[in-house]
Amino acid sequence: MSRRKSLPVPLTLAQHFEVPDEYLGGFGWLCGYSADAEFLNTAAEYFTHQTQAQRASVGRVSLALMLDPGNAPISLLDAPGVAHLPLRDVEGRPFTLLHAKVALLGFRHRGDPTRWIVRLIVSTGNWTRQTVEESLDLVWRIDVRSEELLVADSDTRLRCADIRAAHSLLRWLASQFDTRLLDAGGREHPSEAATARDRLGEWLSLCENQAGTQAPRFFHNRDQSLLSQLPAKIRDTAESVSRNCLVMGSGYYESSATPGSVPAVLTEIVGALQEERLLTGSPWLDVFVNPEGCQAVAQAVDAMRKKGFRVRPAGCLPDYFGTRQQRSLHAKFLFSANSRKDSDNCSSAWLYLGSGNLTGPGFTSRMNRHAGNLEAGVVFAPQSLLWGELEDSDPARMVSSVLPVQWDKQFDATDGLSAGGDMPDRPALYVAPPVAWLRWRDAEDAGGLLEAEQGTAGLDVLDSMGNARAKTAEYFRWSDARPRQVTIQWAVAGEMRTAEVPVVDAFGRIAAAALPRLDLTEAWWQLACFPMAPEDEGDNDPNDANDADQGNAGQVRPAGRGGKGVASYPVREMMELVEQIAAKQTRIGEADWASWCSRLEQTLVVAAGSTSVAAFRALGLNPLSPLKAAPFRPDFAESAATTAGQRYEAVLVRLEETWNVGTLAAIGVAQ
Repeated sequence: MSRRKSLPVPLTLAQHFEVPDEYLGGFGWLCGYSADAEFLNTAAEYFTHQTQAQRASVGRVSLALMLDPGNAPISLLDAPGVAHLPLRDVEGRPFTLLHAKVALLGFRHRGDPTRWIVRLIVSTGNWTRQTVEESLDLVWRIDVRSEELLVADSDTRLRCADIRAAHSLLRWLASQFDTRLLDAGGREHPSEAATARDRLGEWLSLCENQAGTQAPRFFHNRDQSLLSQLPAKIRDTAESVSRNCLVMGSGYYESSATPGSVPAVLTEIVGALQEERLLTGSPWLDVFVNPEGCQAVAQAVDAMRKKGFRVRPAGCLPDYFGTRQQRSLHAKFLFSANSRKDSDNCSSAWLYLGSGNLTGPGFTSRMNRHAGNLEAGVVFAPQSLLWGELEDSDPARMVSSVLPVQWDKQFDATDGLSAGGDMPDRPALYVAPPVAWLRWRDAEDAGGLLEAEQGTAGLDVLDSMGNARAKTAEYFRWSDARPRQVTIQWAVAGEMRTAEVPVVDAFGRIAAAALPRLDLTEAWWQLACFPMAPEDEGDNDPNDANDADQGNAGQVRPAGRGGKGVASYPVREMMELVEQIAAKQTRIGEADWASWCSRLEQTLVVAAGSTSVAAFRALGLNPLSPLKAAPFRPDFAESAATTAGQRYEAVLVRLEETWNVGTLAAIGVAQ
């Protein structure tokens, strides 16, 4: 029986976005070199526990993504809830490539607004399906919980220091990107994305306050190369002793080297560690490569062997990936420890993993415009690892179970390694357009108006045939139903450019699917699940950019979970709804109040055509009037004396206009 059968299968990169039990996904920042919609949809579903269709209906941005501008734009139609933000100034960008792969995620407790979790993810792999299905990559993750800050110990402070360092990098990076979309909201409703973003910022500040003077394990190369910082990071997290083993792995190596010599970056790493007395003078050196693409290493195997380097193929455990699947090494790592003949322990171990390939731009250069990528990684001291030399070694603790390494095979100069290609040069495919979104306003006749905050000068909106829509100084005319996104066109130095931008509806929903009409039973189930997303009906394709054009907005869905069609007693149905709303909203916390008001309005607007509403109009009564009473409202919104109360009352006024009941008598008022 194989010793490895008990090995647990590790989480995929997307599964690290999973919301903890009893928590809700709030907001997250991501940066990386590349991403695709397939991965992002999976990650967003783990983060929000909402399907693609639900996220398309909710129309809220939960994840903000900053990528190298060589990545083609990823539409909110293809990955609802994920905003791919464009770089502000491609020509003036401060890095050669944006290559760091970092995520900061915030989760809030379902019932207690004072409880939260912040998660930091550092990955060697991109946010792509290829990472999940084809590559050998590594990920490092930590969580900080709000209750840990009450009595913070040294481990909590260390994690807080990592959060602080990562937040500093992402905060600076966000200043280089166009983040206007995160502030997009409806005319009467604030941006839910901005609220969640600011809430995450508050949690991150609390972590930063706890970090004190603690040095972080997380680091980047904005000011210094990764290599120049490596010795100090090792001393901060592990013993300051010389190790006799160094293991190196990378998806890319230097593209050229002096014939018959070891690639320079590898010798620089060894030299730097030896100079700092962190590596012995004659260490065991292993270099793991992709045999089909290892750049200069392919022609330097013999020279490397003479200098003590053994070149090996990456390890790919069948326990994790099966016996038939071959994966290519993409992970970037350095692992060093002491090995003794009388022990299987990896003593005094430290591990670097991150985005930086073992190349000049990736590892030995600071960030710069011409020859230095933006890279990030982490150095930490893994505990209780084993070399796996003994028959009874615990397989879960073996180095080959946590890193893509193996000790049975190595290459020589006759094995025909291939240099493969270098990191591809990519033109900038995504630059910030003049506007980040357009706001929709219904017109009195068919269709509507698309408004740009700064006006329409120098900008056109194109129809599906590429023709410019009619416009005034304030808006563009749109003769059809509200689109989820539109194509805009503008000129730069005489060159015409186009981009797809999302449309924001009156409720502040971004690139959202059309809201179907509801009866009151269905309306209640839409409200009852708050703050979770409404149930996924599974009928509409969220990728249909113009589903409203197909008439969905005018269809009544099948009866909701109550099992009823049109109510036999419309008055009873309406009063039950009012009582249910009152019971629900008196338990909602102030932090969620703006979101609740938005959900309440958008749900009841699409219930305006129900038979129960018509019945109350026939009776000359305003069914919404009881909701104005203080006992039906939470304490912080029980009157117009507070901002929360003003927001709520404004919602009721607009609903009365939509239902055409505002001038009718209030329930319980003598005629």
